[in-house]
This record gives sequence, C-alpha cells and structure tokens, in this order.
Amino acid sequence: MSSLLWLGIIIVGCLILVFIQKRKPTEEKKEKQKREYEEILQINQVPEQHYKIVVGQSKVYNIYNCPAIVWKEENVIKTLYLRANAKPILAEQEIEDYMFLASQPYVDFLRFDGTEYPDWAVQPEYVKELFMPYVNSSISKGGIDYKKNMYWIGTTCVYAASMAEMFKMLGRPLIDFTNMVDNKKEMAKDSSIPEDMLEEYRKELAAKKEASEFLKEEDKKDKESMEGMEKAIQVIRDAERKSVEEAINSLYAKLLEDKRFEDLEKATKDEEYRKKLFEEYGM
Repeated sequence: MSSLLWLGIIIVGCLILVFIQKRKPTEEKKEKQKREYEEILQINQVPEQHYKIVVGQSKVYNIYNCPAIVWKEENVIKTLYLRANAKPILAEQEIEDYMFLASQPYVDFLRFDGTEYPDWAVQPEYVKELFMPYVNSSISKGGIDYKKNMYWIGTTCVYAASMAEMFKMLGRPLIDFTNMVDNKKEMAKDSSIPEDMLEEYRKELAAKKEASEFLKEEDKKDKESMEGMEKAIQVIRDAERKSVEEAINSLYAKLLEDKRFEDLEKATKDEEYRKKLFEEYGM
C-alpha cells in the first residue's frame, strides 16, 4: 500500500475512535437519567398503567411546559409534576373535576427551546425525549415552535397531543363532558381526541341528528353563548384560587407548629417572602 493510503486509514481510524469516545459518555449519561426517572416513579408509587402529558401552565404551582405523569385511582386522578431542578409535586383531584373542556385563549406558546421557558430546557435529555411526543411542534428558523392548540380539561391546561392521553386515562365518552371548546372542528383534527372516542362521539351525534353540527366548516363557530364560556373559565379560576388558599393555610399551620411567629406575620404581608417559605418547606 502507498503511504497516502495508510495515512487515510489512520485518519479514519482516529475519527472512529473519537466518535466512540464521545458517544460512550453520552450513552452512560442517558442511562443514568433513565435510572433516576424510574426511581422517581418508584418513590411516588406510580402504577404501570399511567400516562405521560406536558402541562402547558399551572398558576398554582408556577410551572410552564412541565412534563407530568397522570393516572387514575378509583375516583381520584393523581398528577406527578416533574419540575426541573426541583422536587416533583404529587397532586390529586376528584375525577368529576375533569369533566369539562375549554379552549386556552390566553397564552400563545411560541417558543419551547428554553429561550422563554427554561424549565423545559434544563430537563434531562432522557425526559425531554420521552415526553416530546406529547406536545405539538414544528421547526422554524429560530428554533422549535409549538402551536397554540391547547385545552383545559378540568383545571389542567395541556397541549392537544396530551389531551388525547387525558381522554384515554379518564375512559369516558366525549358526550359525558361539558364541552366549551370554541372550535370543535379544530379539536377533531388536531389529534386531541383518540380516534375511537371521536368515532363514538360522531355516532352519538348522528343518533341525535347533530353530526353535521360537529363537522361543519372551520370558519363557522359553535353557538354557545359567551356567558357559558365565561362560566367555564370562572370554574377554572375558582379551582386555582382554592388550591392556592389551601397551600397558604398549610404553610401558616407549619409556621405556627414551628413557633416561627415573626415569619408568620411577615408571610401574611409579603408575597415574595411567602414564596421563599414555600421553597424552604418544599411545598
């Protein structure tokens, strides 16, 4: 062989060796993240039958674009919020609290690459890859853009792809829900409803001669009154306010128990100081 050929072989070999050396730490890191994720599930007693979602926002827990796990236990829905660089939050609500639907008219989540929502950006790569199918995304020149197609299901705001998982978990026909979504045709085509559930709903409507109402032209809006929409939104706000009040009362009780009277007095007047106490108690 010529010296030039030998030189080429040596260069290729070096490149392969560098690739292997770089890949091994990455694989080990992913494996470690996987073990840590599975440990979180075990600690919080997450059953094998659970569903992955991405919560668009929660004012109660001050999170945005947060991976979460949901599952059903009798008449209760449990949600494990996988906060970035923080202890996971395990919450629960009655199933009946999830039985109404509404559009998300307030927040337009344009970017999801960490520029505006760093809580997602610092999630472990294993978690991001695991939960990525449960958001709706498209690639743009500036990064990853996420569509506005989001919905309230009860007091939980989720992306369309996560909405389908919530429906699967609840296992109830669409006809059971109080449906205040302002564009049901969009909801039908953005994969927020599992196909078998959607087909069942169409049959229900056909039996009532309302199938054409559900599938009418996109520019024709449903005829629910604005008063009805405002009522659904008010239910959401009332539920969030109740959760916040319960959390504050729990904090005050802990401060009294610990005889931290000065902190208690300051917490009743200073919201920022109250947030610090929440973090201190891991609430």
